[in-house]
Amino acid sequence: MSYLTCALLAVLGISLLALGMKVCPLRVLGGRDRSVLVTNGVYSYVRHPICLSCILLAFSAAIGFRSAVGLTMAIVALIIAYVHASFEERELERRFGRAYCEYKSNVGMFVPKRKSTKTPE
Repeated sequence: MSYLTCALLAVLGISLLALGMKVCPLRVLGGRDRSVLVTNGVYSYVRHPICLSCILLAFSAAIGFRSAVGLTMAIVALIIAYVHASFEERELERRFGRAYCEYKSNVGMFVPKRKSTKTPE
């Protein structure tokens, strides 16, 4: 069972990494183009898919190797990813203002938010 979980997390992590990099050009990821707010593709589900992929891969390795040290490292990776994403979000709020705040209210940081199924009357 643990190997299945390990494989699932690894596949999910690698997929998120690939999708995140596909949607967001390298010039944006590298900070050279700071004028683009990417909200499509995988970014329409989670705001930080590349950080999430690192977290999933860290937990996948910890489970796969059945390692307490690995689990500790995965938890540290989670904390670092959260801190990094929080700093990045402050910068994105400053740069994009209301557009980013609206995006942030509709899309989860690492876990997708449930979409409202309410229809306007």
